[in-house]
Amino acid sequence: MRKSTLFISTALTIFMLAVIYGVVSAYQQNVKNNNDSSAKVTVEPVVQQVAAAESVPTLPAVVSPEQATSIAVAFMGDPDVYGVEVVEYEGKPAFLVTFSSGKLVYVSPTGEILAISEVKPVVVLAPAPKKNNNNNNGGNSNISGGGGEHEEHEDDHD
Repeated sequence: MRKSTLFISTALTIFMLAVIYGVVSAYQQNVKNNNDSSAKVTVEPVVQQVAAAESVPTLPAVVSPEQATSIAVAFMGDPDVYGVEVVEYEGKPAFLVTFSSGKLVYVSPTGEILAISEVKPVVVLAPAPKKNNNNNNGGNSNISGGGGEHEEHEDDHD
């Protein structure tokens, strides 16, 4: 083996050993600091006020969204529920259970059916496409599919 290759290999090995030693030392120091600091920590209760979101009305915890869904499914006899959300119905919070069929059921926080409505589909009529009666008289009518010129050659190889 060449001396330069041996020197580079030795230098890289020493460098990697130094890096590993540094990492292990830092880890041990970190573990030691965590053990020391955890012994000194006293548990104090933290009181935090959570502001209610203005866009989502709050509900009294009488029925859960799952229970409201079960009530609406039992009432409608349709198990295909699309979604449940909290909305305001006549100024009061309520669950809106939406069915895949387009039916909307409003359930109160106490579990009563407030209203049933249906999403009306929006129908947009577009004009029928015009038929193209163009005989292609003025256009390119290359139907051969070749797409290019072809030159024939006679090969006389004896």
